[in-house]
Amino acid sequence: MMNTNQVPVISVILPVFNSGQYIERSIKSILDQSFNDFELIIIDDGSSDDSFEILSKYAKLDERIHLIRRDNQGLIYTLNQAIEIAKGQYIARMDADDLALPKRLEYQLAFLEENQLHLCGSSVQLMGAATGYWYYPHSHAGCEVELLFGVPFAHPSVMGHSSVFKELRYSSEWPLVEDYDLWQRAWAAGFKMGNVREVLLQYRVHRKQTSSLYHQQQAKNSQQIRSRHWQQILSVKLGISPTEAQEAEKDLWKTFQRLRELKQCYKGTEAEKILHHSFLRLCSHRFHSWVLERMS
Repeated sequence: MMNTNQVPVISVILPVFNSGQYIERSIKSILDQSFNDFELIIIDDGSSDDSFEILSKYAKLDERIHLIRRDNQGLIYTLNQAIEIAKGQYIARMDADDLALPKRLEYQLAFLEENQLHLCGSSVQLMGAATGYWYYPHSHAGCEVELLFGVPFAHPSVMGHSSVFKELRYSSEWPLVEDYDLWQRAWAAGFKMGNVREVLLQYRVHRKQTSSLYHQQQAKNSQQIRSRHWQQILSVKLGISPTEAQEAEKDLWKTFQRLRELKQCYKGTEAEKILHHSFLRLCSHRFHSWVLERMS
């Protein structure tokens, strides 16, 4: 049932840019949710295709849609504008070419409240140029250590308390990895996170996504965030100074030692399992960054 106070429980934010090929199915997947006390904030970021015509049609049919059209400002600006507008207690991300499964909002809302979390994502099914599934850590501790290697969520699957998004926002200093930066800063600020185990989103993979077109810059920015998290988690868990953490990052033997110590902090947890092959994962990331630096 809809909230009689006209203040929705959830604000779904959906940035759109030239997504006419997919946007109709994406909107319908949100409008058909089992939980319907939400507003759908759609910002057309200067599309030149038929996206706005499709969006306008749906905005006239459903009063839960809040549609904005303006000149192109980019994804980070668009996301922050939607966050500013959002009225809901929770904010859910959505992308214009993905599909939310019918119980996505219902399950994520229950998961957040039952586990007293601030942010959560879900497992996702790939479609388009790739098939398969992506699974993410279920627990906060699992997400905490996964941040050493990359994002703990599929970005368009994320839902969380509005206060987290409104306090932290997406940073323009981290283009291409704005979500990785946000989740790491959310962890550093003390917010708790996790993932619903069920698949709640179908994630479309394109052959020419941003991650492919700007791979070098994305990899460089990601490595900087990994390094930031490495220093902070070693400080929190092992009491190691930033200087010592930096030294350990440059020395493979010291890296191995610190990871063994870190693993002991998570004995018997999901995080311990994630850290089982952590040395090889970190070495792989660092070698990749080294190669890209010499190619640039």
